[in-house]
Amino acid sequence: MKNSKDKILTLSFIGFLCTFFVINLCVKDQDVSVSERRKLQQFPNVTLSTITDGSAKDEFEDYTVDQFAFRDFFRRIKANINYKVFGMLDNNGVFIKDDYIFKTDYPTKTKSVLDFTKKIQSYASSFSENNHVYYAIIPDKNYYLNTDLFLNLDYDYMYDTVTSSFDKAGYDYIELRDVLKLEDYYKTDTHWKQENLAGVVDRIGSVMNLGASSDYQAVEGGDFYGVYYGQAALNLKPDKITYLTNEIINDATVSYLEDTKQNQVYIPENLTSLDSYNVYLDGPSSLITITNPHNTSGKELIVYRDSFGSSLTPLLIESYSKITVLDTRYITSSIYQNYLEFTNQDVLFLYSTMTLNNSDILKN
Repeated sequence: MKNSKDKILTLSFIGFLCTFFVINLCVKDQDVSVSERRKLQQFPNVTLSTITDGSAKDEFEDYTVDQFAFRDFFRRIKANINYKVFGMLDNNGVFIKDDYIFKTDYPTKTKSVLDFTKKIQSYASSFSENNHVYYAIIPDKNYYLNTDLFLNLDYDYMYDTVTSSFDKAGYDYIELRDVLKLEDYYKTDTHWKQENLAGVVDRIGSVMNLGASSDYQAVEGGDFYGVYYGQAALNLKPDKITYLTNEIINDATVSYLEDTKQNQVYIPENLTSLDSYNVYLDGPSSLITITNPHNTSGKELIVYRDSFGSSLTPLLIESYSKITVLDTRYITSSIYQNYLEFTNQDVLFLYSTMTLNNSDILKN
């Protein structure tokens, strides 16, 4: 009897493997994972050199994992088992508290923070004596996580290191931590909500001597499945994405370095892309020039930013005749200096603590 049961189990297991082998042969490979918002590994290019150096083997392993049939289904099962059966606090560094999805970014990389200050001061070496320089550090939403269950960044060290360096350089600091709260961030994503940034804009305006903010019309962009949604691999409720506009923003003339066809502050077609957050200033754009015909003061602003600045910058347009937006994750100083001249503009460094802790993504 025991031998019969063993044979049945063995044959069942072999049958299961063969079935999934056939299914994987029949199922068409996918280019991207919508849930994870990333490109999937394709079948490797097998040559003698790639076999010899082992890259073909590594790429094939990645390919089999990425293109496994019903991958999202099995990822969801694994996540539910980890959270609900084993009682794990996180799944691959992703954890959930009060319906918000967080991801650990630990430990604090002290060298990265120091390198960040050096890169910013390197950018500033091109400024004229008439440039007025401001800086703000955007706390990631883990800063507002009220629990000791998870390891977190040493925010005091990060802020103290940057402010100590930049204050000596004569830059004006804009404190944002006290005008933000957890509810100002998306539940499924890293970023803040544009419609919740009135306090941030007011604080920036107060320090930089800008005028009062105008009224905006809120345009709802539909469901937003943030970057953490797919990583959590759970059936969670998506966020809603909204962008704020008015006559000034609608009439602004916008030029993108990479895409000369785009000429708007907001790109509505990106709401149906893999990342709806790219509705703001077309997402990862290296150099953007925004001209405001309603402001004839001649006042200009240069914004150095990461992705958080995409949704904030539109709310500063009314205060300037021209804004140049630089994302040095995608462009070097030697290139962007060919497109602008530093004279008497305001300069705003606007970076998140996530960038401070991973400053190697910034180009020199």
